[in-house]
Amino acid sequence: MRIAMLVRRFDPSGGGTERDLAAAAQCLARAGHHITIYAARAPMRSWQEMAVRRLPIPPLSRTVEALSFGLLAARIARRDGAALTISFGRTADADVIRCEGGAHAGYLEEARRWEGGASSAVRALSTYHAAQCRMEALGFRSARLSLVASISRLVGDDLERRFAIPHSKMEVLYNGVDLERFRPAPDPRMRDEVREQLAIDATAPVVIFIGSGFARKGLKGLIEAWPLLDAKPYLIVAGHDRAPGFYQALARRLHVERRILFLGRRNDAANLLAASDALALPSLFEAFGNVVLEAMASGVPVLTSARCGAAEVLPAQLRPFVVQDPMNPAEIAQRLKAILEAPRELGRIARAAAEQFTWERYGNRLVELITALTGSKSASSG
Repeated sequence: MRIAMLVRRFDPSGGGTERDLAAAAQCLARAGHHITIYAARAPMRSWQEMAVRRLPIPPLSRTVEALSFGLLAARIARRDGAALTISFGRTADADVIRCEGGAHAGYLEEARRWEGGASSAVRALSTYHAAQCRMEALGFRSARLSLVASISRLVGDDLERRFAIPHSKMEVLYNGVDLERFRPAPDPRMRDEVREQLAIDATAPVVIFIGSGFARKGLKGLIEAWPLLDAKPYLIVAGHDRAPGFYQALARRLHVERRILFLGRRNDAANLLAASDALALPSLFEAFGNVVLEAMASGVPVLTSARCGAAEVLPAQLRPFVVQDPMNPAEIAQRLKAILEAPRELGRIARAAAEQFTWERYGNRLVELITALTGSKSASSG
């Protein structure tokens, strides 16, 4: 079957949505489908024997791009002969939507919790955000829509309520994790070597935070929890933010700056995880949180929040470390204390749980869903 996969930007070397789409395309191609990727921006015209079609969208502004891509992508793909369109972005009338990031309207509502009044006001007046919300409403309310594959129940439940999507059209499809890249360090000396590079004592407890957009991911509450921890752990902060100085100043104000390391963007997450005793991601809003699976695959226990979709895949032994209020430093400190005092067996439990979420499993389930969907359409048309 000819399947069109729609995404505004396609670069298989990227992360997030692009990695998700790449895994889906590979699995559907292996199942015998003819795949074409339609994008507003892409650095190549083909990828792994699949055609990549760049749409004729003028590079005037991101608002124009969002509207043009959303209105044209599925229409052009069907004109080219696609029997099924799968959208990984905000498009007006795709057959299937893979929703990885949640509703944009929901994100804007949640953002008021961590943004100042001025930032929220700017967002409210933004034509780009208005275009994004308009496109997703058209897509989720389209009469053509047959299936929504949400990245978590957290996202799926919100989409059902927000857009009145029939429950029969909803399916939760969790992301996978690269179990070869993220795994317990084969050489225990790696832990000490990485700590030595970072000037961290070999016997000190170490917690790692990985992510960009520190406010949404709960770094403020995490830093505010640091003075409350008697074990005096170190905190590694790896990732990018537009205002890192705010968090560095907060650490100084709380007199914990010597135990918090701001590393900026890094491409060695697997090594940093090998040097850590726990991952902390107390997000205020997180559709899933791939780093949770990556830490678990590395044999590192995780603390996350109830507002993080990845909390749904935690084994029972890690659920006591789910923060209910990520803006409450005392609760974060209490749960961090517990995870740092937990037995090392937790690392093996975390790895075993992550092994259930491979990209192969993700792809096989997607193929099953597409096969069932196209089979039912064929039967109804016959």
